[in-house]
Amino acid sequence: MDATYALAARTSAVNPSGAEQVAFLLLFPGFFFYQTLIGMGVMRAFLGGYFAIVSIVLAGPLAYAYLRAVKAARYRIAPTDVQFGFFLAYFLVIVVINAAFGADTIIVQTHVLSILYFINIYLIFKNVDFSNRKTAMLMLVSLLIMSATIFVFSTDGSFQPGELGDPTNPESVATYQGFARSYVLTFVAVICFVRLLVARLALYCMAVAALFLNGSRSELVAVLFVLPLVELYRAKNWLHVLCILVLGVALFSISPQTLMENAPDSRVWELFDLSHSDSANARHDLTRHALSTIANHPLLGDYASYPPGGYSHNILSAWVDLGFFGFAYLLLMLALTTFRLFVRGWLGRTRSGQCLLAWNLICMSLFLLMTAKTFDDMLAGAAMGAYANYCNRTRQAQVPDKRKGNGP
Repeated sequence: MDATYALAARTSAVNPSGAEQVAFLLLFPGFFFYQTLIGMGVMRAFLGGYFAIVSIVLAGPLAYAYLRAVKAARYRIAPTDVQFGFFLAYFLVIVVINAAFGADTIIVQTHVLSILYFINIYLIFKNVDFSNRKTAMLMLVSLLIMSATIFVFSTDGSFQPGELGDPTNPESVATYQGFARSYVLTFVAVICFVRLLVARLALYCMAVAALFLNGSRSELVAVLFVLPLVELYRAKNWLHVLCILVLGVALFSISPQTLMENAPDSRVWELFDLSHSDSANARHDLTRHALSTIANHPLLGDYASYPPGGYSHNILSAWVDLGFFGFAYLLLMLALTTFRLFVRGWLGRTRSGQCLLAWNLICMSLFLLMTAKTFDDMLAGAAMGAYANYCNRTRQAQVPDKRKGNGP
């Protein structure tokens, strides 16, 4: 493993938490494999859509592990916990108040689950030590198996498990976005701790190809967006950067027509002509509706003023549902986290895979919030959790006595 997956030699001062590690594997690789099996008709959907049920089951162990950590830190709460916790508390208050006044039940249920997902993914990324060799191996194996599954079961350049077999419960089969979420989070958790350039390049090619076959346009573009950031962070000299840029130009010079002939059904081709994309046109209309709602309700927004699924696919959805304060707080929280990471991680002398993980997640989250995802997209929770993890490990590396820490 050392030859192909060169991890940081120093073991983190914070011991990896088994509960959070298991939770990650169940929620992301586990979701991917479960959905593939029910989509192919190998088994019935005995856990429904899986993610909600498993998240509810995992909430107890994750909360218990967090409370134990808080108690061990003499009830000191980390600043990031307070910042993100305040946003979740505000979000919950808005949901409860509007539910009491008759807001759409489906939207209310969706947002309650979103809060739960936020809590779980924050705690997972805050506590899992992705640089730990055992954890890294589990993540890498999961990523390789997911990639192999996509490559083997893709037809006409598209990975759609629900069309390969005869699923017993087709309503429970996830969309391409669910598969992409599991794949991207696992990929980012792996790639940020790989120091060997050749191994990173191989993983880049594998991930881009897998996401292309999956048809997840937003996630594919988000991954392409952060790959240069990984190399800039890892670069030891400008020759390294120049070689990567040359390779990138060579890859992008490949004629789309050549690829289109081999993958005619891929949704990714719509990116080259959004005017003919039904999805892009629909999202444009939803954004216009959100702007109209904001213009009519600039301060408080208008919670659930759209039919289920009719939300704006960008950060304006926060203004519509949470009002200007919720929108501004979320944007400011993410922006300040990005700034702190840049100052501490890019301008500082010490660089780490944990910092790179937090940086990539925050950049992906902001990119997707501006272009394709709603405010309750889980990447924001993962980014804040990874940042809290980075701060905690940096602090404990500087202060050997854990009793001097500022929180778990």
